[in-house]
Amino acid sequence: MKKNIRYLSIFLLIGIFLSWPIHSLYTRLAQPVEEKQLADLDQIAQQLLTNVKKGDLEGARERIDLLALRFPNQHLPIPIRIDTLNAVTQSILAAKQSIHSPSENEQQLLWHATRVRIAIDALTNDQQPMWRSYYPSFITQVQNLQQAAVERDFEAFREQFEENYRLFLAIKPAMSIQLEEAKMTGITSTYEMISKEIRKGDKDWQLVREALRNLNSDLEDAFVGEEKSTFTRLMMRPDSPLLITTSISIAVIVALSYVAYRKYEGEFRST
Repeated sequence: MKKNIRYLSIFLLIGIFLSWPIHSLYTRLAQPVEEKQLADLDQIAQQLLTNVKKGDLEGARERIDLLALRFPNQHLPIPIRIDTLNAVTQSILAAKQSIHSPSENEQQLLWHATRVRIAIDALTNDQQPMWRSYYPSFITQVQNLQQAAVERDFEAFREQFEENYRLFLAIKPAMSIQLEEAKMTGITSTYEMISKEIRKGDKDWQLVREALRNLNSDLEDAFVGEEKSTFTRLMMRPDSPLLITTSISIAVIVALSYVAYRKYEGEFRST
């Protein structure tokens, strides 16, 4: 009896360890051609960002040229709005122009490469896209903006707003892929309104503070408002590694119970 339990426990552990490779293999085999091609683009975008971070401009030029060549012919597995498609395309073209420019500085190159990387990721990853990881930075910056608006410290406000708006522009193409048009329009309009207000000679700080409150609420809704728990999302998918692991565990437990039952039955009859 103990020997059977030991063997079945070993089989259970082996099944659990193999569930993830099995899931990965199943996913690759079942992946449509369009998704495989898009996964290749995602890898190229990651290589582009890596090249820029390392200062390998030659490698970065090769990657951005390849992206600019392939993306217009890419069949997307998900429907996106025409303005969103244009935003992603323009981010690739802007990055290409920047990387091929002999006078572009490192920070600008990194900004363009990051924007392309995040946008391509949003096309391939609808569960935990990279752009959502910027939520803590956004919230911290908006809180700093609110404090500067309360104190009416224009220089601090202007500097922090430019930094925050630049971050928004970096992830905007990616956000527009996965957010409703109305939400994107609301966030963009608020940024434009604040930008317009701070360029005025006589600034309405009350209006700015109200806009920041709306922006904070809209960003919270955009980043985390509709997000389900990772466990729930994974368990609901038929190809989920957690579901595969659970299925293997249940099968082994059932087998173990059956062996225990037959062993007990045999011992009972022998008495």
